[in-house]
Amino acid sequence: MQVRYTARLLLSVLFATFCFSQNTELFCNRLYHSIVVANDRLYVDGGEIRTVLDGNVTVILPSTVDTINLSQPFSNADTSIWTYILKNSTPGYVAPTLNDGSIFATSSSLYLFGGALSTAPGAPTEPPPNGISEYEMKEALWGQAVTGGNRVERTHYGMAVQSSTMSVGYYVGGAITPKSDPSFNALPNAMPYMVQGLITMVEQTMLLENSSTTPMNVDGTAAGGFVALIDSLGSRGVVITFGGFTNVPGEPMSLNDADLVDPSLHWDLGNVSVYDLGTQTWYQQAATGDVPPWRYNGCSVVASAPDQSSHSIYVFGGWGNSYGGSDGDVYVLSIPSFRWIRVNQDSNRRVRNHCGLIGNHTMLVVGGIQPNGEDPQPTDTTGCDTSAMFTQGLGMFSLNNHTWYTSYDPSAGSAVYVVNPSITDVIGGNENGSATLQTPANGFSQEALGTLLRAHQASGNASSPPASTPHNDSSPKSGQGRISNGIIAGIVLAVSSLVSVLALALFLLRRRRRRRHRKRPSISKPIMLDRKSSELHATIILQELSDGKVGAHELSWPGRHLPPVPYDQKTTNFQEQEVEGEASGLGPAELDSRETVPFEWA
Repeated sequence: MQVRYTARLLLSVLFATFCFSQNTELFCNRLYHSIVVANDRLYVDGGEIRTVLDGNVTVILPSTVDTINLSQPFSNADTSIWTYILKNSTPGYVAPTLNDGSIFATSSSLYLFGGALSTAPGAPTEPPPNGISEYEMKEALWGQAVTGGNRVERTHYGMAVQSSTMSVGYYVGGAITPKSDPSFNALPNAMPYMVQGLITMVEQTMLLENSSTTPMNVDGTAAGGFVALIDSLGSRGVVITFGGFTNVPGEPMSLNDADLVDPSLHWDLGNVSVYDLGTQTWYQQAATGDVPPWRYNGCSVVASAPDQSSHSIYVFGGWGNSYGGSDGDVYVLSIPSFRWIRVNQDSNRRVRNHCGLIGNHTMLVVGGIQPNGEDPQPTDTTGCDTSAMFTQGLGMFSLNNHTWYTSYDPSAGSAVYVVNPSITDVIGGNENGSATLQTPANGFSQEALGTLLRAHQASGNASSPPASTPHNDSSPKSGQGRISNGIIAGIVLAVSSLVSVLALALFLLRRRRRRRHRKRPSISKPIMLDRKSSELHATIILQELSDGKVGAHELSWPGRHLPPVPYDQKTTNFQEQEVEGEASGLGPAELDSRETVPFEWA
């Protein structure tokens, strides 16, 4: 028994040391991580790597940022594609390994923002001080970034996206939890609560700006959903977000999968929010078509038609509260028509996956887990990646021909993105764009939104093939009479007005009912000093309160006692290795004797 345990422990240390370089037969999956594509590289940070030994799943907390050189061809079956950046290689500073955080990148630095502690055996129990970890690539040094602008707390479960044209990152919503915030962790019976705010991080100067998300949806909060950035729209780009869950800001809640079944928490994928970064204006817009069932913990990428007449937001994966309510299909939300289109049907259900655009037309899916029946995150081998399509947790989906692949060639990936016929059949046009469907089914919620989303369209391409028109079974047949344009305009105006009135009435009724059943608790101290009490904001630098006093974001309810069960007491019960009753586990900073693998700067 002692020998068997020692062998397991040594193998666990070996896997933690070499991260993704384990034999593919022993790799199970990777969850709770974050990714960014920049500098012709994929960077993967944080989360949990799971391996299989003797039929048991072991959790390892990686102490590296793992990278793949995307300028070279690779296959998902090749374990030699990974190189690593040690997170404990700088004397006096260890970059934390957290779950559900985010990673941003410039040509010279990496930035780790947000996240919460793992609950796996051996994980740290106290969150690190609030701050953003920075890795200077050429100097190979880690440290805490010096920031200016608004001070923000570390949040968990927010949605991150990075500009492809500017060194700017954006982080939407999230929740403050005992596992994310050190001062909140010190409070007895602390429960997570959702917060408002869209954080802009200007990476060259590390200025942080927190903008209001109050008009984003009914609660102004979001977590676990989908976010996309279209740089070419507006003066600074637009952020588009939908799906996931929302709740009254500041209200204690559980983030366990089993507790997110309440429909009142769901942000439907038919209700889309658009944020104009230039004017700092939120818009809400209804989407129609083949709207995906509600889901969270999936991923999305964006590709724009060559003439900018349409923008395709590809969505894959996520959990819909049941196996039947989830699917392995790929969907596209086409902008500016706000039409949902199912472009690929498959059985590859996947949860907690991330994805990034590599080249011009390939969606790289990284990590995630296969649900087993009604369990979205099985803790046994049923959740392991055993299919060739997702070996090592890597899958490639071509946005040009809507097919899954197991390898990537950058020379082929550099070809221009073309609009697939499955999309042009709905929105019209051709592979180069020329989309003829330019408005939502019931019109834009505001005229300014239509102006914003159509401002940068090209005037046309003389070499483009003739544009097709979207299918419309109600088009008049040859020889049928036509209604005059004036009558049509009158009918459209009347119907549009009626739809708008009914939509507003339903929205107000729904909001009133939700508020009646989910009242915000009284808060003895405001979460913010001079903004809405639910928004992340403070003074100048990103340093947590260090005087031991209650932080400005913490909650207190006079006379109310919260349940004693912490939010993160998950149902996952991994088999812990024990020696004479003592549990063992690997912390994220236990690899000081590891031999550094040189990082290859491209």
